Amino acid sequence: MSSLSFDSHFRDLFENGSDLIHFASMEGEVKLVNPAWLKILEYKAEEVLGRSLFEFIHPAYVESFRTYRHNSIRQLESEITETAFQTKSGRKVIVEGRLGVSFENDQPAHTRGVFKDITFRHLAQKKLEESEKRLQTFFQNAPDAVIVINEQQSILEWNPKAEIIFGFREEEVLGKKLSETIIPQQYRKAHSAGMVHFLATGEGPVLNKTIEITALHKNGTEFYIDLSISSVKLEDHWMFIAFISDISERKKTEESLIRREAELLQSKLHNEKKDDFISIASHELKTPLTTIKAYTQLALSYYGQSPEKVIDYLKKIDEYTVKLNTLINELLDVSKLHAGKLKLVTQLTNVGSFISETIGSLQQITPGHSLVIEENVSVGVNIDVLRLEQVLANLISNASKYSPGESRIIIRSFKKDDHIIIGITDFGIGISKDKLENVFTRFYRVDENEKQFGGLGIGLFISSEIIKQHGGEIWVESIPGKGSTFYFSLPVVEVAGRRI
Repeated sequence: MSSLSFDSHFRDLFENGSDLIHFASMEGEVKLVNPAWLKILEYKAEEVLGRSLFEFIHPAYVESFRTYRHNSIRQLESEITETAFQTKSGRKVIVEGRLGVSFENDQPAHTRGVFKDITFRHLAQKKLEESEKRLQTFFQNAPDAVIVINEQQSILEWNPKAEIIFGFREEEVLGKKLSETIIPQQYRKAHSAGMVHFLATGEGPVLNKTIEITALHKNGTEFYIDLSISSVKLEDHWMFIAFISDISERKKTEESLIRREAELLQSKLHNEKKDDFISIASHELKTPLTTIKAYTQLALSYYGQSPEKVIDYLKKIDEYTVKLNTLINELLDVSKLHAGKLKLVTQLTNVGSFISETIGSLQQITPGHSLVIEENVSVGVNIDVLRLEQVLANLISNASKYSPGESRIIIRSFKKDDHIIIGITDFGIGISKDKLENVFTRFYRVDENEKQFGGLGIGLFISSEIIKQHGGEIWVESIPGKGSTFYFSLPVVEVAGRRI
């Protein structure tokens, strides 16, 4: 096509550019295409020149392109458009660009098309749209309530399941604060403080964990839920996504299980340990109840007279309430273990950080002893964080209970082969060799210590079962009169190229 001539700059763009460039007669006959056009559409020059441009347009776009070209010629200029070519092998190539009209002797001579291949971008956008559609479908049909709030605690999203669980329609809650709708009064202050703490430090004790707590229904009733909260930062702002399920029926079932388990235990423990356990359980449960009642009466008697004494008595009530709750939770765990329903929710965790944080928390409730970490390794383990905290709490509590008058409890963790070993050492009364093999048995209590030290004798049993479910082992080494060391092992998870 001798009538087409380029300056050196445009020729370089034509020959080496990545855009698809073609020249066609006013009737649409292809006169010239650049190398990128041929490469992308899989043709050779001799297969293209002289043919109609519309033969290379994808069939679904031919009519719209014909109209676009006609309008471009009539108006002598065109807007950017999106269309599609079809390769020799039949593949669709989405392009974006425009047509221009070139003149010879003041007459339109041919059209020039310059188009950029946007197939990948188009597919990415399509996938994004599909992903958003799937996400919206999940949000609308999720089996759990899904609630999204912003940094100001205002509700941004409220799915249909949330309407069912809480009784509020979406339009009733959007824009309102979460604390004004479903958070019970007794938790609102802690919720606000937790939000402030997170925004200041990036740390949140309930984030990425599943917890049991109560929530408010629109009708004012309070009921139990499972709550899991995740955080995500969009640009410079945090958003929080809560996944919530109603577990009020499950709680009723668990309470029924406790009663049923107590009945089964009473009927199955046909030896002298049965009567011992019933006596111990009654005593252990009755003692905090009696104490709570006594301190309640004392608090009431000083109400309006001595606020300091009332506060002291309320602290005692809280202390014994925690003890009573612990005993009940132990019984519930035994029930779950017996029914095979104690399930773990594991996550990859740095065991060194986990031990440091947990021991730091336990120190606050173990004032009589200093908890000393002498050795602590950082490796990855798959654990149920809440259950492993329960194990450490049980072992620390035992070490504290059976080493009265001593000042230290030593904690060590070290790697052995493909396991992490964690040891809790006390310097207390110890355990005789003939009793060691029974200490992890349900309801077992060392005879000579029963009267001196309280408890149901199930903490070590529960700890043992939790460790077994993690794929580990638990054991004890002890010297009477010098102390004991309880060990447990956990499989190490090797994560190549990643710090945990």
